[in-house]
Amino acid sequence: MVDFIKQHWQYFIGALLLHAVFAGIFGLTMLNMQRSPPPVQLAIQAVVVDPATLNDAARQQRQRRERDRALQQQREAEAQRQREQQAEQQRREQEETARKQQEETARREVEQRAEQERQIELKQRQEAEQRRLAEEQQLRERQEAEKKRAAEEAERKRQAEAEAKRLAEIQRKQQEEAERRRAAEEARLQQARESDLMRQLEEEEAAAAARSSPEMAQYIAMIRQQVERRWKRPLSARDDLQCEVRVRQTPAGVVLSVQIGTCNGDAAVKQSIQNAVQSASPLPLPSNPRLFDANLTFVFRPAG
Repeated sequence: MVDFIKQHWQYFIGALLLHAVFAGIFGLTMLNMQRSPPPVQLAIQAVVVDPATLNDAARQQRQRRERDRALQQQREAEAQRQREQQAEQQRREQEETARKQQEETARREVEQRAEQERQIELKQRQEAEQRRLAEEQQLRERQEAEKKRAAEEAERKRQAEAEAKRLAEIQRKQQEEAERRRAAEEARLQQARESDLMRQLEEEEAAAAARSSPEMAQYIAMIRQQVERRWKRPLSARDDLQCEVRVRQTPAGVVLSVQIGTCNGDAAVKQSIQNAVQSASPLPLPSNPRLFDANLTFVFRPAG
């Protein structure tokens, strides 16, 4: 109600002013009626009054009062009509205002729904655009990642091939170097074998020459004589005793072991020869060092 009064205050002010005008007119009318001059009091005198005149005056007074009442009723009816018109106008204005408010409310609701729908559609478009951009970004990232992986794979393959070639080249060079070294080693070994063979042949020839030389015969004779001097002849020894004696000695002539080979003596004879060789240690050394033989073999044949 307060909001309605605030919105239509001008109509209320007009109605109050109109009521105030009507009230003022009514008040002035009543005031004039009260101020009508009273009848003049004359000195008591005998006056002859015409009844017709009195009737006319009373009738005129009644007519005046009736006119005043009619005017007052007319004024009140006009005021009532104006009030009713004003109330109807206010009602219509209120209805129009309410209709406009409803229309405005409905319009605002429609606009709000339209704005909400627009915002929802805008948000959906934005979200769809964001999803599209995100999908495009993910696609670009996947493509870039694929390209990067492909490039890395190609680079690893290239490096692996280069490394394989390098290793193959190193292996080939190593094999060539090994072949060269093996060939050189085989050549060296072959040369060493040939040199050893030549040296052995030379040594064997020299040894053969030395064994057949007078110096070798003299060397063996010295050893045989020293052993015979140490030999204690057993009773079972034969006059034609002949035994092959194999001696292993040091370069200084120290006897390491004695073995009896072919011998026509018995065990006592063989043992006596071994004892004699051991007793003759160290054996005599040859004048020519090339004649020395660490595994010396000679024939023990004592003089009768």
